[in-house]
Amino acid sequence: MASSELRLKLQRRREEGQASSILESLTRVRNFGYMQDDEMPDWVRLKVSEWMRSDSLPDSQIADEFDEQVNLWMEEFANDAEMGNRFYCRTGLLFFPWLDCEVDDRGWAQELRAVIGNDLVIVAHDKTASVAFFQEEYEYLAFSASQ
Repeated sequence: MASSELRLKLQRRREEGQASSILESLTRVRNFGYMQDDEMPDWVRLKVSEWMRSDSLPDSQIADEFDEQVNLWMEEFANDAEMGNRFYCRTGLLFFPWLDCEVDDRGWAQELRAVIGNDLVIVAHDKTASVAFFQEEYEYLAFSASQ
């Protein structure tokens, strides 16, 4: 077996544990399993790459002083971008890249940030809109796009 194949097998094994832990840790966010990258439209991957460039201008930003305020800001931004209550959230995992989620009106941002991390990429369940939040040194940046 080639070393790259072995590395991928080991990474998959590690990620299986991480994916399971994500599902177990989400108590206020309902989940419907994972989706692969090839099930996500190309425009989403292109937008995320564009947003991650250092010269991209955010649609909104907020100081990172108060977590509760940041969580509310994220939820309102996603709501304004018409993400709806069911969406896909990028996990950062290679083998389990997108989590199919359903949320209530409030409190989901805090839980997703605690479980997945402060950088969140969310795609509407119908895959026609996306938002992303990235933590910078002293602030959070938000981006949105629709197809």
